[in-house]
Amino acid sequence: MITNFDKLEDTKHMLEWFSNNPFKEITTTIEQLFIKQEPNTKMLSFEITSNPEWLTGGKKSENNDTVILVRSGVAVSCNFTLQNNKDVYHLKGIFTWVGVHLNTTPITNMWMDIDGTLDEFGKEGKLKERIYELDS
Repeated sequence: MITNFDKLEDTKHMLEWFSNNPFKEITTTIEQLFIKQEPNTKMLSFEITSNPEWLTGGKKSENNDTVILVRSGVAVSCNFTLQNNKDVYHLKGIFTWVGVHLNTTPITNMWMDIDGTLDEFGKEGKLKERIYELDS
C-alpha cells in the first residue's frame, strides 16, 4: 500500500495518545471499515491532504496547577484508493479520530466521511460533537 502521512508528522506525538503506531492503525482500521461492507476490498493507497484540525480537553490536576489531558480529536482531509475485485475506486473524504478517558482507560473511535469537508467534520463542525458522544 502506498501511504503519505507527511501532513501529520508534526503532530504524530499527539496521535500517539490514541495508538503506539498511529499511521498503521489508521490504514488498517479504515480498510477494515470497507471490508465489513465488501469482504474483497483492499486499500491500495492512502494520503492525508490537509493539515490536521485538533480539539483537546483537559481537567485540572488535584495535586497542582497542571492540566491533565482527558479527551482529544483530530480531523483531516484524505484521498484513498480501494480495489474490489477488478474495480478500482478513487475516493476522498474526512478522516476523524477521537479519544476520550485518555488519562485512565482510553476509548477511541474513527470515522471516514466520504466526500465530506473539514467545514462539516472539523473543529468547527462535528469533531466536538463526536468527542462528547464518545464520552457519554
